[in-house]
Amino acid sequence: MPKGSEYERMNSPMNQFQTREERGIYVHVLPTDKFRMNTIVATFAQELREDTATPLALLPYLLNRGSEQYPTPEKLQLALDELYGASMSATIDKKGERQVVDFSMNVPNEKFLKQGEGLFQKALGILSDVMLRPQLQDGAFLPEYVQAEKEQHKKRIAAVIDDKMNYAVERCNEEMTKGEPYAIPRLGFENKIDEITPQSLFDVYQRLLKTAPINIYVVGDVDTDAVAAEIFRVFDMERDPQAAFAPVQIQHETRAVKDVVDRLDINQGKLNVGVWTNVAWASDDYAAMQVCNGVLGAFPHSKLFVNVREKHSLAYYCMSRLDGHKGIISVFSGVEFDKIDQALEIIREQFDVLKKGEITAEEMEFTIAGLVNAYKTAMDNPTSIADFHLNGLLAGRVRTREEMIDAFQKVTVEDVVRVAQGLQFDTIYTLRNEEGNHGA
Repeated sequence: MPKGSEYERMNSPMNQFQTREERGIYVHVLPTDKFRMNTIVATFAQELREDTATPLALLPYLLNRGSEQYPTPEKLQLALDELYGASMSATIDKKGERQVVDFSMNVPNEKFLKQGEGLFQKALGILSDVMLRPQLQDGAFLPEYVQAEKEQHKKRIAAVIDDKMNYAVERCNEEMTKGEPYAIPRLGFENKIDEITPQSLFDVYQRLLKTAPINIYVVGDVDTDAVAAEIFRVFDMERDPQAAFAPVQIQHETRAVKDVVDRLDINQGKLNVGVWTNVAWASDDYAAMQVCNGVLGAFPHSKLFVNVREKHSLAYYCMSRLDGHKGIISVFSGVEFDKIDQALEIIREQFDVLKKGEITAEEMEFTIAGLVNAYKTAMDNPTSIADFHLNGLLAGRVRTREEMIDAFQKVTVEDVVRVAQGLQFDTIYTLRNEEGNHGA
């Protein structure tokens, strides 16, 4: 987590958020009258590990079932309703090789209400109660809640498999990064769920409270010092936060391309390509790589979409996605089984023309405009604003959206070609129907 110059940077005039820190709890406040709601986002970040990924993924959903003061989902919802329709959610995120337990709360700004004094403090009280004071039985979580959430978590993992597009992306990334923490799924492992007990899950929770860096964001019409003081008061607990995360392996040497084939009972094939960029969020070339990925496959005007889908009619969809936390471009497409080889050939051609600099002025203009618009649109969402800042913290370089927009607008064709030269095919993953079925 931020130390020294990075901590000073977080509090510089160029940065939107003002940061306060105590005991490894970082409070980031963005005072603004832009929104009629005040938003609180609270996160625990941990390294992705095989032994803790599954219980950590289950944890936020369990905590959101109820607390000491609000012991059932119904009573918790009633308490939120009394705050003029406040809302709260909990989820698990994967950011590169970090697993993030995420809570968010939205509560109306009391300045817009005739009544409602102390709404923010009441909302913070509910949120902290859910996060810090769960219902316990014999020093562990409630067995019935744990069992119910274990069954729900099996359904969440099954839903990933049912979504064949995202399943193929995850499987390609898993094969590409085998042996690295990034290969661990966001939701953990289905075969690890039955091992979880109320006591083992509570032990994981206790370690999280004591050691994980905690980042709490507040976006709204608030006073920074008053909000920070209130949060530190509410989250007053004994902690021994870990000093730093292990570095993420971004640089990868060129190696033989892996061909991986999975077979399921499906009607449409999936063709995915995992590509190393060796450029990540903290790099000076990150903006250029974003533009490179945009020209390649992030937009409807991109080379993959136009050539694989529109021109040659080889795919139902064909696009690319950049994960700046790990430096991976994922190409993913839905293709008829008998057109997979042809589609792969056209995909390879798009990388070749990109590296040769065959990029039109229109492709550059539309790509940069698309990225700028996406960043500006995200500024209208308080949760997205907080998430962008957290991404920077976890990646080791905090930028403002204004800085990124300025960087996009300075990217040249030469910059795109330069970063494109470093793209390396690593894994070709296909999801086909079961052997012996039609179209195989």
